[in-house]
Amino acid sequence: MIIVHAPTEISGQMRTLVSGLRQAGYKTNGYNWFNSFLNYNGSVVNTDAYELIKLIDPLVNYADLFHFHNGNTFVVNNFDVPLILDKGKKMIMHHWGNDVRKAKGALSMNPYPIPPSYLTDEAIHDSLTYFSKYMKHAIVQDYEIYPHVTDYYEHVHVLPLACRHHSIPYAYPSPHNNNPVIIHAPTNREFKGSVYIEKAIGELKLTNPFTYMTVEKMNHQQAMQMYLQADIIVDQLLCGTYGVLSVEAMAMGKVVVAYVRDDVRAKFPDDLPIMVANPDTLRDVLLHLLQNPELRYKLGVAGRAYVERYHAVENVIPKLLDIYSKIE
Repeated sequence: MIIVHAPTEISGQMRTLVSGLRQAGYKTNGYNWFNSFLNYNGSVVNTDAYELIKLIDPLVNYADLFHFHNGNTFVVNNFDVPLILDKGKKMIMHHWGNDVRKAKGALSMNPYPIPPSYLTDEAIHDSLTYFSKYMKHAIVQDYEIYPHVTDYYEHVHVLPLACRHHSIPYAYPSPHNNNPVIIHAPTNREFKGSVYIEKAIGELKLTNPFTYMTVEKMNHQQAMQMYLQADIIVDQLLCGTYGVLSVEAMAMGKVVVAYVRDDVRAKFPDDLPIMVANPDTLRDVLLHLLQNPELRYKLGVAGRAYVERYHAVENVIPKLLDIYSKIE
């Protein structure tokens, strides 16, 4: 089976899946037209929409399965989708969040409002209606996104975020450190809830010793070097689930703080080591971590082990291949 991933790289996930499929012996390639300051390396061809259009015919004739990402296909108006179907090729759409997270639906499930998607609710509905007309299968990363797409596709598969943890150095928080480092890395301050994080940090600074750093506008490699210095990494406080940063931070042996909704948390493995906090509880959660260095060490060790069990790319790829096998 020859597999093509396209056209939008989300937090290095396309690269990770492509490299994992290759390692499993499959012919696969990825094409990304979304380039950002994060500048992820390896496994995927960075291109643009103009160049990608030129590849449609040869790729459709060559590949067996097309794994699309983030509600995008090879062309902006998605007219390639029925053409690919007419060629008898398989397709699946991998939704990542803001491409499907309607404001109305998010407000009904989440007590903390998140900023609206770059798409209107009407545009999201139209997009999902269109894709589900031609594709019976979709992938999401967890049960926070699942409700936003399940009314459209016949089959919605949950595939854990993938991580090449063997290539990530780790350093557990020292149980003897009385001046821990807290890092927050907002790619989008409004979405991550940075204002609540900075408020809690400001209050805690008055009575507790620690070092606080923000990591912004750095490429991925530079940011990872900064994360290695941390004891605690505060990820996102509003969305209701954890993201790629949380997975990478756990792989590095760091304590992760993020907001995971109760209904979403119930679907994750029982040994999820993330310290759950929301805007109302963040200060108390961070204070508990600051006052308990032994707990920080234990959570760091548990985080690395959790990633090895559930997010390691070699464990995710068999799940992905099982999903592929179900596509008719």
